[in-house]
Amino acid sequence: MNNNELLEAIEAKLDQLNPAELLEPESLRPVAIMTRERRQLAELEKEFLQRLEELKSEKRVTRIITRLANVYLSEAGFGRAIVLYELTLGQDSSQVNAWINMGLAYLMLSSPKEAISCLGSALAIDQRNALAMVYIAKAQLKLGELNEANINLDRALFIDSNLTRALLGKGLYFRAKGDPEVAVTWLRRALSMDPKFLPALMELGSVYLALKRYDEAIDILNQALNLDPDQSFALSTLGEVYNEQHDLESALYYFDKAVSIKFDDPELWIKKGDIHKALKSYQQASNAYQKAINADPECVEAWVRNGAVMLLLGDEGTALEHLNTALALDPTNAEVTHQRGLIYYSLERYEEAFADFDVAFSNDPGNPENLYYRALMLELLDRKEEAKRTWTVAQRLYDEAGNIVKSTECKTRARRLSQTH
Repeated sequence: MNNNELLEAIEAKLDQLNPAELLEPESLRPVAIMTRERRQLAELEKEFLQRLEELKSEKRVTRIITRLANVYLSEAGFGRAIVLYELTLGQDSSQVNAWINMGLAYLMLSSPKEAISCLGSALAIDQRNALAMVYIAKAQLKLGELNEANINLDRALFIDSNLTRALLGKGLYFRAKGDPEVAVTWLRRALSMDPKFLPALMELGSVYLALKRYDEAIDILNQALNLDPDQSFALSTLGEVYNEQHDLESALYYFDKAVSIKFDDPELWIKKGDIHKALKSYQQASNAYQKAINADPECVEAWVRNGAVMLLLGDEGTALEHLNTALALDPTNAEVTHQRGLIYYSLERYEEAFADFDVAFSNDPGNPENLYYRALMLELLDRKEEAKRTWTVAQRLYDEAGNIVKSTECKTRARRLSQTH
């Protein structure tokens, strides 16, 4: 097809998909199965980008790239969306919505500094854009810049006192400040403006969970799911509510539903795996942790969790491989080093176990468990004087922690070594 036919075809497909001009965080979700129209758009996009140099004089091109970026953002394809926003903004940097959407993409990727840069560009064009201010505030909350975030939220509310997303932002701010009850007040204010404002319902449910107001959490989260049954955050939060109430089967039901929607989220897979582990379904737990690894191969927690469950399945070799990978990703992680030391201990590889407990103690000197096992390995290696000194230091740490049982055990072991020396 010629250039004009290509542009008309791609515009027709974009009209069918009809991506919003300004995306909302709670509407972004990955697509498990692509529709025929979406596959056809992907083919047209490929040809379009190959011909971009010869098409750049066409006025429609910038608009098409922006809409393509919006499609990817709506599908939670954040990296690809950012590439396309950069391309379209390079051609026309006056697109406020594109700057805001790109800022949102960076927010979803947990890149708050980059988000602030994009949203700042939107504000440079439109100084009274309250939504950009709210998203900047959200990025500042992620950075721990609470005062700056509050200033931007107040600016947004000065421009539009009824802006529900700004009221939601105030709720997030007070929660981050450690004032959950005040957060509830702001979230309820947002809902008084719009009782169907989904993110406020979900955040309120999460705050109620933190406050252990479980019945209220369940009620408000069910309201959210009545509006949108495919909200993975609401489903996951309900799973956490039931987990805290020790109703593991109900918790698993909601985590299952959550991962079926947001299947690329390693945290959700880990939560599902944890429930399987609590139910002693170790192979299913391992399967879930492996899905977390597939979603993010650099997720240290998933490697550690899978290593721990492999131990329960009696596969010490695989458990060791998983912890080796976790330590390659995070060499100073004392907890992982300690876990690997326990595996070496179970394999009677005491020198290697000692080395791990020694490193774990160096990285986390306030944790007496590292010293406890360090002393135990020294005893097994017949290094009694060092073991005795280590038991004494471990005893002091357990005393400080108020663990009388462990303190007494350390004292007894040190005394026994003194008597046998």
